[in-house]
Amino acid sequence: MNDRSKLRRPWNQDVAECMWLARLTDKVRLHLTGALNADFEPFFGHKLATDGAFINFFEIQLDDLIRVVQSEPTCDRAVSTWFSEQPGVTSDRIKAWNDRAFDLGKEGKPMARAFSWARRKYYGGTNADPGVVSVFSGIAWDEGYLDEMPLSE
Repeated sequence: MNDRSKLRRPWNQDVAECMWLARLTDKVRLHLTGALNADFEPFFGHKLATDGAFINFFEIQLDDLIRVVQSEPTCDRAVSTWFSEQPGVTSDRIKAWNDRAFDLGKEGKPMARAFSWARRKYYGGTNADPGVVSVFSGIAWDEGYLDEMPLSE
């Protein structure tokens, strides 16, 4: 099992019913143990990557999330509680994020420029799989589960 398979799917909503938070939590856990894939480390928490888009959208601090995970290394509930208590987090904001998450990276949507770069560098550019149209589908393709993409893609 490689460390990529230790990361939950981008659309997983097990933590606070919010897409990306479970995956980000997994990345924090791996980062803290030194086991985060070397390809992921440069983008961990980066403002132009999905972590950064998530952090910015909810106005949270990565250092705060890291502290929560350090204090409760295996407890998603602790992360959910902390996240739900943040001033930038409401059920309406979570719904707005979840409603837009599958569009991250698409033309005219948040992260379009960053995804365009990633598509050229990592996903085959003009020869990319036609199913790779967004951040989430790029991740799914890269990690070998593009066929599991929810229909809302």
